[in-house]
Amino acid sequence: MSVISEKWMLTIEILQSIQGELRVLNANQREKIEDISLPDLVYVPFKGSEIYLLHKAFLDAGGAPHDNLRTLLEKTVTGLANKTQRGFSVDSVYKCSDKVCPESKENVKRFLQRMIRNIDSYD
Repeated sequence: MSVISEKWMLTIEILQSIQGELRVLNANQREKIEDISLPDLVYVPFKGSEIYLLHKAFLDAGGAPHDNLRTLLEKTVTGLANKTQRGFSVDSVYKCSDKVCPESKENVKRFLQRMIRNIDSYD
């Protein structure tokens, strides 16, 4: 065997050893995570500003007559997640009210229109 192939063999052995250790560490980490009861999150495809708009529209339409925006957000947003955030705080969603743009409004409108079409198709 040449010197180069011996070096590659040694490198491969080291990498395989590291890979084995990582598997052990990952298994231990999974066991620790399974012991902790993580809250079940509802994954939504919305940005924070769109979540704000949905809640605001829901309230303004009379969807929760005994709640105001803050109490509704307190009850719901901690259980939501999107592709960038796991769980929201009430304050972070309130801050998103400043970031509402025409694109966010259009996304929410399209979503609500799909909901209406779905309702119309139910028997």
